[in-house]
Amino acid sequence: MQITLAMVKKTMSYRYVVFIVIALAYVLVYFHRTSIAVMASELKAAFGVETTAIGLFGSMYFYAYAMCQLPAGILADRWGARKTTSLSMLLASVGTLLFVMANTFNQALASRFLVGMGVAFIYVCAMRIFADWFKHSEFTIYNGLFVAIGNAGSLASAAPLVALMTSAGWRGAMTLIGAVTVLIALLLYIFMRNKPAEIGGASIADIEGIRVTSYDYIGHIGVRESLGIIIRNYNFWTIAILFFVWYGTQMGFQALWAGPYLMNVYHLTQAQTGYILMFIPVGLILGCPVAGLIADKVIRSKKKVVLIGAAMSILTWLIIIFMIDSMPLRMIELVMFTYGFFSAFEVVIWTNLKENIDARIFGTGSGFTNIFVFGGAALYQQILGIIIAKAPVVNNVISTSGFKSAFVFCAVSMSIAISVYATQREYIL
Repeated sequence: MQITLAMVKKTMSYRYVVFIVIALAYVLVYFHRTSIAVMASELKAAFGVETTAIGLFGSMYFYAYAMCQLPAGILADRWGARKTTSLSMLLASVGTLLFVMANTFNQALASRFLVGMGVAFIYVCAMRIFADWFKHSEFTIYNGLFVAIGNAGSLASAAPLVALMTSAGWRGAMTLIGAVTVLIALLLYIFMRNKPAEIGGASIADIEGIRVTSYDYIGHIGVRESLGIIIRNYNFWTIAILFFVWYGTQMGFQALWAGPYLMNVYHLTQAQTGYILMFIPVGLILGCPVAGLIADKVIRSKKKVVLIGAAMSILTWLIIIFMIDSMPLRMIELVMFTYGFFSAFEVVIWTNLKENIDARIFGTGSGFTNIFVFGGAALYQQILGIIIAKAPVVNNVISTSGFKSAFVFCAVSMSIAISVYATQREYIL
């Protein structure tokens, strides 16, 4: 079929509609992911549970998320993003509303698991969308922008969520979130399109003048064969290990234990804690596009950009550890911002993965990678909770030593992971 200028214009304009609707969904993904950091004390009181139980509650989202990643990749490649994302967000809304109605901790755990399942399909589908709607040279930039927009959800889950809970309670706040999730599901179904051909547009492969780039042109690779290709790829394992630890430590801190750390060690109020935690997503929002621009325009080596971000993240951990209870508030704000900014460099790992995975199985490869990403997030939330729970508790205040031990564990495991990643055999496009 001959490609016309009108077809190219359709693709190049409508892709922003597709980007916006899936980015809105990703805002909710991040909101659910990080909201427990400021809700922890409320949930402990509501369900009468201890610190380790809150660690389990936080990790349920990530266990469900990790479990769904391979199915998400397969559905993104085979079923398409439109159906997958709209139905998954409906499931997330059901989980959210069941959480609001939960009377027991077990019911809350089950609803949290459903929320995790529901939002688990968005990022992998977005990777499939970016591969089909955006040029290779744009991939890292738009992925970085996507994650930056998603982190607006983290921003909303800090001080704004505290303010909403103050006026409506945590159940009222989450009822509103459930309603918004239903709205996003409808927007995805109405506006999402899997490929440019569905609107009469030209494919990105045709626009870039590439004869063979995706499974549309050379057929499907079976799931078993796809996984075999991925598992035999050494570079994949360097990526999976670093992602497991880096995102695990980030979510263990940002999504759960940073809040209790600030309230127990610095004796901050819930409102003060929510305000300070906002500096992490602010850093992420600014850091994601910066990391993307550096990776696409400044340093050709995606591996080197990732190493820079990971090394700076370790340095931030060391500052927190050695000044665990002696930072002035302004310094805490700066450290939180810096932590978020360099955590944003994780986004470049996805382009590094794209360099090492056959384009035909990128959705499956992304989903399989995310099993490690969110498996790490689930385990670190629980492991850090177990470490912190061993510390003395006096007058309902957890000792500083518990948080210090947990953060040392994060820094050491990050150092090991970055050492493994450094052995990756580099491929520069």
